[in-house]
Amino acid sequence: MRPLIAALVFVHLATFCTASELTRCCAGGHRHFRETHKCTSIRSEGSSTTCARTASICCLRASLDHSCSTGTRHAEREGSCPATNSLNGGGLQKECCDCCLLAKDLLNHGEPCIGAVGFSPACLNSFNKCCDNNESAINENDENSVLLPVDGDRCASAKCDHICNDRGGFEVECSCRSGYELGPDGFSCVDIDECVLQLSDCRLGSQRCLNTPGSYKCIRTLSCGTGYALDSDTEHCIDVDECNHGTHDCGKLYQCRNTQGSYRCDPKKCASNEIMNPRTGECLSVDCPPGYEAKEGKCIDVNECELPDMCGNFEECINSPGSYRCQEIGDLCNKGYEMDKQTGYCTDVNECVDGVHTCGDHVCINLVGSYKCRCKAGFEFNEASLTCEDVNECTKFPGHMCSAHATCINTIGSFECTCDAGFALGADGRICEDIDECSEQSNLCQQKCINTPGSYQCICDQGYQLGIDGSMCEDIDECKTWARRGTELCMGGCTNTIGSFKCECPKGFEVDADGITCRDVDECQIGECPSTDQVCVNTLGSFKCHRIRCPRYYSHDSNLKNRCNRGPSACKRLNEVQCRKHPVHISWQHIAIPRHVNISSQRTSVVLFSMKGPSADEYQMQFELQLIRSRPEYPSVLPAIRSNFLLQKGEERNSAVIALRDSLDGPQEVEMELTLRLSVNGEFSSKFVANLVIFVSKYKPAITPNINEDHHHNHRHHSHHTHSHMLI
Repeated sequence: MRPLIAALVFVHLATFCTASELTRCCAGGHRHFRETHKCTSIRSEGSSTTCARTASICCLRASLDHSCSTGTRHAEREGSCPATNSLNGGGLQKECCDCCLLAKDLLNHGEPCIGAVGFSPACLNSFNKCCDNNESAINENDENSVLLPVDGDRCASAKCDHICNDRGGFEVECSCRSGYELGPDGFSCVDIDECVLQLSDCRLGSQRCLNTPGSYKCIRTLSCGTGYALDSDTEHCIDVDECNHGTHDCGKLYQCRNTQGSYRCDPKKCASNEIMNPRTGECLSVDCPPGYEAKEGKCIDVNECELPDMCGNFEECINSPGSYRCQEIGDLCNKGYEMDKQTGYCTDVNECVDGVHTCGDHVCINLVGSYKCRCKAGFEFNEASLTCEDVNECTKFPGHMCSAHATCINTIGSFECTCDAGFALGADGRICEDIDECSEQSNLCQQKCINTPGSYQCICDQGYQLGIDGSMCEDIDECKTWARRGTELCMGGCTNTIGSFKCECPKGFEVDADGITCRDVDECQIGECPSTDQVCVNTLGSFKCHRIRCPRYYSHDSNLKNRCNRGPSACKRLNEVQCRKHPVHISWQHIAIPRHVNISSQRTSVVLFSMKGPSADEYQMQFELQLIRSRPEYPSVLPAIRSNFLLQKGEERNSAVIALRDSLDGPQEVEMELTLRLSVNGEFSSKFVANLVIFVSKYKPAITPNINEDHHHNHRHHSHHTHSHMLI
């Protein structure tokens, strides 16, 4: 009987208030419970007893719905029900919890999920939600029944939105799927806004709730840090493998190693018989002359004397760089001398004649007790090893042996200069000269050839782009190119031409001097709204004539066309305190904005209106903003909601700004009400109201491409004007 009683009360109240006033008063009751979770000291949206009574009824309804939802969630999560408490709605919480457990018991025993006769609407909704087949249970309560003839398929002609059950009696019954509740008419199903009723499990601070038909979604609001990416399926931040994706900046001499959230560059290492090319990072094998072996990238002398049987009997092995020699054991002569077996004296050994020197193909010069080598060009004598060693001109004289754009390569006794691609070696064999490919080959490019150091580049005239071969120029279809980017190059029609394009503008716009931008025509400048009580508002591509209708006891301001002032008769039968609750004046402010206004991470909101009151210290201001209505012109347009807007404190004293935090779809008309309460020295003095009307266009923000900069397009967004208004 509860829905019937509530309906009778609303019928009675409707005789004293209009439907919109009842809706506002009821919304105030719902909002009061969401903010306080109690239904005492409810702040009324109006001064009448009827409004206060309406707010109280709706607050109690919200309290009971919250108690039932809490009981259902407890049954789903805990599998048990708490004892009945004395708090408001405690009995209903226990009832909804038991009804949910009953549905679970039926499903566990394989029984059909059908409600019993006598279930209350709240119990039936909880019962239906806990049935895992998503089909609503059937209730035989008279309150939700639809009377139809007994004969035939009565569900076929019933008005049930979701589910109809014919029990064979004098009536069929309508019920709703999970996420919906049965409307007051007994057959329509109304979506439950889990976000508004705070029934979602979205995490505060990191997620925001988005209501959907029959359910809701939790949208992540925090971004992942550097080195991580968001997994769209799990909404978890996962590590990005920069090494695998090739997004690291490790040079050729380093190896990339991935870490959590980052990466490391480890130096490359070559084998012991290899040496690293410092320019390319490539490991090259080391070729050593006889008597040497490669080790750690260098040629190390081989000690042949460590090998067996290198000398004959009665001889000892003497190692030398790159070679060895055998001498008699027990030789008492110094190095470079040998004993004359006939005289017993030590005589000089002529290493050059005996061939025991280490000069190789260089000139050997004998000395008393030793020898030296006269080395060829490109070699130098090592007095310690008595050998001629190659001079590495590339490392000894870096940057001096070969010119720029050349690589110095050491050779035995000399060096070579090799040029980079696009350069040719000069006659001296050391200087690399740039090859002008454009002069040598006239047919390299279709339009223009630009020589560059070591190469060349083909460029095209404006309106063309290089083809795949890098030499031929193709016409750019600017219209299709911008369409693929999801951006309209022209607001109206776009026609491609050879090397360019042509824009046309829709009605209400005219082509600007640049031939691309569509400039809005301000119809208000030519007086499209003749009536004196109308305000002309220019919109993108059109205009609106907004009629200013003053409420009862208010009259138009003679100086301000958009303001209605309170007349003397408004407070005729009221005392001073009651009179202060009526606005001193009511004003209207209008603004037109494009749809999908760009709100980036650098600009989190866009200011639409700026309001301010007196700045003296004895005045204190309180601002309150509420969404009155949004009127989309098409069903596919997403209507604006209150959370799309921000009410913020202004920079000046007793000022406020209304900003757009989320881009709006269009076309639609949005109306909001800003209430200002003025206090003087802490005591409430008067009230002012500003009606804010926003016309959202069907057009996106205008863009102007820059087609003269390497054929890349830059965007220039035309911003709207912020409306500043003095409320008092």
